[in-house]
Amino acid sequence: MIMKKMWAYFSGYITLVVEGAHPERFINMAFTRGVHLWDLTWSGTDTLTVKVYAHSFRALRHVARQSSCRIRILGKRGLPFAVFRFRHRRMLLAGAVIFCLLLYFLSSLIWTVDVTGTRKIAAARVKDLAAAKGLKQGNFCFQAQRDQVEDYLLRKLPGISYVEVKVAPRSQVKIVEKIDPPRSKGPCHVVAKKDGVIDSILVLNGQPKVKEGDLVRKRQVLISGAIYPPPPEEDPADPKPPPSTQKPLRFVSAQGIVYGKFWYRYYGEALRNEVVEEKTGRKVRVYCINMGNKEIIIKGPRHVPYEYYRSQTWRSNFPQWRNKTLPVEFVTIEVEEIRQVCLRRSFEEAVEAAAGCAREKETKGIPKGAVPVRRQYRVIGTRDDNPVRVVLTVETKEDIGVIRGFKP
Repeated sequence: MIMKKMWAYFSGYITLVVEGAHPERFINMAFTRGVHLWDLTWSGTDTLTVKVYAHSFRALRHVARQSSCRIRILGKRGLPFAVFRFRHRRMLLAGAVIFCLLLYFLSSLIWTVDVTGTRKIAAARVKDLAAAKGLKQGNFCFQAQRDQVEDYLLRKLPGISYVEVKVAPRSQVKIVEKIDPPRSKGPCHVVAKKDGVIDSILVLNGQPKVKEGDLVRKRQVLISGAIYPPPPEEDPADPKPPPSTQKPLRFVSAQGIVYGKFWYRYYGEALRNEVVEEKTGRKVRVYCINMGNKEIIIKGPRHVPYEYYRSQTWRSNFPQWRNKTLPVEFVTIEVEEIRQVCLRRSFEEAVEAAAGCAREKETKGIPKGAVPVRRQYRVIGTRDDNPVRVVLTVETKEDIGVIRGFKP
């Protein structure tokens, strides 16, 4: 069906109105002469609307004369008729062609190159290396190959582990730098950075001093960098106890991964009767331009038409070109109306709201890198209390080990 519509558009088609005493005779004679008609619509007992290809219109004049019908052109559609209309508007057609070519030319240029993710490596050095492979301002997009730029940056910058390049009018280079593990010069221990319970331990180098389930204190040695020999076996023939002091065989830089269990408590409460804010669905947008200390409102009201509202602002500037920036800022302000509603909660709804408040505190207060393993909620008080209070206990799993050097 889509192919037929496309072929009809490129070939051109005409919408006709057929009037006569016997329009069905016109239809039968047209089909017997190989003229294709479609979208037949009856407007009355003697009026018919049809569509026909433009190159078949001449053959229908004889069919209409023989069937005692009259045909009238209702409309012309398709590419040939569109081109025919531009026959006397050559400058308009030339302007459209020039505009398309200019748009294609400008969209093929690289206007800016943005570098993100750099911490130790200078962004200017990344731009210089990318420019060596054609990714720079003023070049065409086809002059920079994405794979070649990525391989070149990985070879020239050994301090990065991943790079992603997007070649476009506003090109982007995303860098992920390598994170070197902390190393100690000489022997060192792996000690606990805070109190906790050992969950699991993986020793890569050194001698373990704790096991799963042990309670450890801050700065307690978890993996020792001093390797001691195994204790001697007791000889039943010699009741003399082994010496209590042993000298370490060697000193190493202890390495390993030690996970500990930790518990955090967060408190949340919710009122049974509370006045809350909700959106009414009405909002307005204000578009303005800031030029220095002058503000020009392009669209939208000058004053907010709502008594209670919340607003959100977006700002954008012209991209920097050759270290020059226009002092023009485009500002979009979205204002949403809100209203105050008295909310009455049941005990179960209040418990759920208090638990949600505790979960919000958990999201903000839980340490970075901690993995929650188990959550437990406990309601404080009775069903008649107002507000309803909930305590959330979160059990987490965290990396507890840090490296600390020592002198043998």
